[in-house]
Amino acid sequence: MKPYLTMEEIISIPRLSEPAVSEDGCKMAWVETTTDWDKNEYPEHVQVYDTRTETKITLETGSASSNSPAWSITNRLAWLGLRDGLGQIFVLAEGKPIQVTSIKTGVISFQWAPDGEGIYFIAPDLKCQEAFEKRKELYGDFSYAERDRTWNSLYFTKIGSDEDLIKANSTPKDLRPEDQEPERKLLGDENHHVLGFAVSPDSRSIATIAAPGSDAEAKEDAKVYLFDMPTSELKELPVPKPLDNSGMVLFSPDGNKICYGKPINEGKWLNVTTLEILDLRSGDVSRPLIDLDECTFPVRWSDKGLVFTIQRRTDYYVYMIDNEGKIVPLLDKPGTVSLSAAVTQKGDSLATLTATRDKPFEIYLNGKAVTNQTRYYDSKTLSHKEVVTWQSKDGTEIEGILITPPDLDEKKTHPLLVVVHGGPTWAAFPTPTSNLYYPYEQFVERGFILLDVNYRGSSGYGDSFRKLNYRNLGIGDYEDVISGVDMLVEKGLADRERVGIMGWSQGGYISAMCATYSTRFKAVSVGAGISNWYTYYVNTDITPFTRHYLGDTPWNDPEIYAKTSPITYIRKASTPTLIQHGDQDPRVPYPNAKELYRGLKDKGVPVELVTFKGMGHNPKKPGFHRAIMKQNFAWFCHYLLGE
Repeated sequence: MKPYLTMEEIISIPRLSEPAVSEDGCKMAWVETTTDWDKNEYPEHVQVYDTRTETKITLETGSASSNSPAWSITNRLAWLGLRDGLGQIFVLAEGKPIQVTSIKTGVISFQWAPDGEGIYFIAPDLKCQEAFEKRKELYGDFSYAERDRTWNSLYFTKIGSDEDLIKANSTPKDLRPEDQEPERKLLGDENHHVLGFAVSPDSRSIATIAAPGSDAEAKEDAKVYLFDMPTSELKELPVPKPLDNSGMVLFSPDGNKICYGKPINEGKWLNVTTLEILDLRSGDVSRPLIDLDECTFPVRWSDKGLVFTIQRRTDYYVYMIDNEGKIVPLLDKPGTVSLSAAVTQKGDSLATLTATRDKPFEIYLNGKAVTNQTRYYDSKTLSHKEVVTWQSKDGTEIEGILITPPDLDEKKTHPLLVVVHGGPTWAAFPTPTSNLYYPYEQFVERGFILLDVNYRGSSGYGDSFRKLNYRNLGIGDYEDVISGVDMLVEKGLADRERVGIMGWSQGGYISAMCATYSTRFKAVSVGAGISNWYTYYVNTDITPFTRHYLGDTPWNDPEIYAKTSPITYIRKASTPTLIQHGDQDPRVPYPNAKELYRGLKDKGVPVELVTFKGMGHNPKKPGFHRAIMKQNFAWFCHYLLGE
């Protein structure tokens, strides 16, 4: 039998993202993230592929990071590259990367002007940052909670011809013509933190979504505006709150309509969001995709129609609303997962990042793969992945991915590991293994079977399913998990006495709940998980999340915070627990790990707390991913296999 992928091989497989296709359909660009073990980092670089010559080049900008490739209407390529730790825009001119911005706050995102002669971009406001730097210089470094307002602004920079860019790049700044000097601020202030924007086809108007601040609370009050370029007038459009939190907005090709995302029903974070279209002339509003009952993610409003992606259970498809309002499938073959897409303005070329049940994620152009990720898997034995369903305690149908050896012996029972994804609005997909937290392939090789659960609240199953964990976090999730375990035990596949569970973020929270709320598990791994909703509420960077899922603040409804917190059940805990957490985590702050650790330790429960120094909510270094994998492998092999 061929060997399974090792942990190091999984981490070393390049990861692809952000496909972009040139307007003539002849070139592709995407981001490839590789692994540098010596520097302990993940360099990411833009790749450019020419379909005519079938050749690929890597864009080098002298930094460890380049991303966000975008083609102009005239087939010029721009991207973001790091300079002194900040993102700056580069343009490919006659095969050479030329830096075209040098804003001190760094660029967050950008778009080409419709005519291809300039670039609009979002950046932290320069004057705002300068004011804070001046205060720091005078008094030292301090901040006022919720009073120190920061915001992003929208800027424009003119882009000359390739010849002009090369000439300017070789000329001292003080000798360059004024029209080649940098960026011009268009809009943004303390009451208008720019989240996203779109430029009208005639470049006379900019539709923008802006909030009265940059924190999660302020984003709840984001509004849609129209900025008139000739007069610099900013006009609020008649779009009731709330919006989705993506900041996405698009213009129709004729410039008469815009679209943006709106949550349906109550407008909570757990609700499905749909596309809403506003006619700028009549004021009419429509929601053409409301009946799809799942989040839709717009790609582009092309001349042929509005292209979008949508998750359907464990598949991800690409569709289009054509100019007659009909929903047309562009890529909806069962078993495909297309996580991102790009389309030309004419709508005649489609690029996707797509995986299937037996093929890893590749970049495709009009259905043809232009990458070859399969070479990393071809010489290996791969685990078998199958979609399974079962009923939870309340009768809700739950789906998950059963992961087994390809030659599974169904006549014997096996140690079972449950995997719980984060989110909660995300899902597990039956695609070849690429998980960097848990060594699926090594576990399978060692004799485990795994169940990756799409518990209530997961994406892809409609609005009603998403809302099932409202004021029911942890409790309903536990029932979904344990009913899946029971299903495999009843089938004779899983050993009831050898079951473990592991997860990161929301998955870590559910794992923590299983460690204290239940005695059914032999071992647990909690990655960046919540242990106490009180602690989380007052420390996280997304405070509204808690209110949206639990329905109130801990001061008004302490009972629901206690009911759904793993720490509440610590007195009956007995399950050996591995806790992995970054000490710089802003999303699930580190005190959550310390509380769970101290509670289990005081109870005499076997517990290990691993603190990753300088790490945020997710690891950014291959060494950390390797350590996390190895620690989990050792933990479960010890407690479930006795090693």
